[in-house]
Amino acid sequence: MPDDTSFVWPADGAIQVTSLPGGGCNIKITFTDHGVVRSIGKGRIIKVKNVPTRRIARQFDFTIRHDHDFESSYSIVDQTPHAGEGNANPLRSLGAYVDDGGELYDIRNGGCLHFQLFRAGKLVDPREYIRDQSVTMSDSAAPSSGS
Repeated sequence: MPDDTSFVWPADGAIQVTSLPGGGCNIKITFTDHGVVRSIGKGRIIKVKNVPTRRIARQFDFTIRHDHDFESSYSIVDQTPHAGEGNANPLRSLGAYVDDGGELYDIRNGGCLHFQLFRAGKLVDPREYIRDQSVTMSDSAAPSSGS
């Protein structure tokens, strides 16, 4: 059965790719100002976590389960100072269904996204599955562990 799975980039911004020795890679997307983090494809949110931090920044983790045994992981750092109840940026809820490119979080004053893609529990390179490659990337390959 051919694998015709394809996804979209989770955000626009400066992208840094760090290849990992065991396969796959980490992707970091930096936002200098405003940016929207989106789901790379249709799926269901299986993890939403507000990560406590001592800094002004806020941090959130999302995991989305997609078809064909894929899971996408989003770790978002938002530099927006902690807002009062009425001004909080609402999070998507656990179990919610998201569409291809559906908004997960709106970064308003700078921050970053650390993104990873897993297939059958194994880290993979998302660039092999993303259909739009028109983004600015820089590779920073991890040093090889060769002798």
